[in-house]
Amino acid sequence: MVDEMNIWFRKPDPVEVTRRGEGSANQHVGIEIIEVGPDYLKGRITVDERTRQPGGVLHKKPG
Repeated sequence: MVDEMNIWFRKPDPVEVTRRGEGSANQHVGIEIIEVGPDYLKGRITVDERTRQPGGVLHKKPG
């Protein structure tokens, strides 16, 4: 059995992580942290004028 890897010294609060991004690129493009896992953060971003390419689309990884 493999123990689940945990990269945090203490479990971060998603609201606090989002707040700590104020003044950074995260805030500039509107990234909001919505979930914290043992080895990841999950966020969401609104597709708007800040994040669309000049052609009006958001780049999406194929697949």
